[in-house]
Amino acid sequence: MNGPRPDIRPSDDRKGKRREMRSLFHAISRFLTHRIVLRLIGLAVGGVFIYASFDKIVYPDRFSDIVNDYQMLPRIFINAFALAMPSVEIVAGVALIVGVWRRPAGLVATALTVAFMIGIAQAEIRGLEIECGCFDVTGMSATTASWDLFLRDIPLLFGSALLWRRA
Repeated sequence: MNGPRPDIRPSDDRKGKRREMRSLFHAISRFLTHRIVLRLIGLAVGGVFIYASFDKIVYPDRFSDIVNDYQMLPRIFINAFALAMPSVEIVAGVALIVGVWRRPAGLVATALTVAFMIGIAQAEIRGLEIECGCFDVTGMSATTASWDLFLRDIPLLFGSALLWRRA
């Protein structure tokens, strides 16, 4: 039989669909906030931040050049930022992996990811063709700041925000 069912009013049908959507949302929410899932997300996000810090620590001068290329900070702050940021990444990553201070570490990871996304977006909007400096600062990966990179940061943002709000 095609068409609406005569025994169900359209408003009742919409309420049923809303109830189904709410039920689905709650099921996804329960799954994502399960302690084992949060632990796995913490391991993944923490691993990304630790891995991202390695090249920046080994080649601080090259990372400083990349930070300068983004043209976001006054020159006086560039070296201090380039020296401090990898340490912050490592501390947040270790805290997320070990499972201590997960909410503060999730907040730091969220803030860093938002800052990365802002840097990528402003570089793309301004037409800057620069190396992203995400994981490799030696120029070997040739990853440039782009909208694709911006989109790839969304799962990292989602995971770190989830850890900040729910861990």
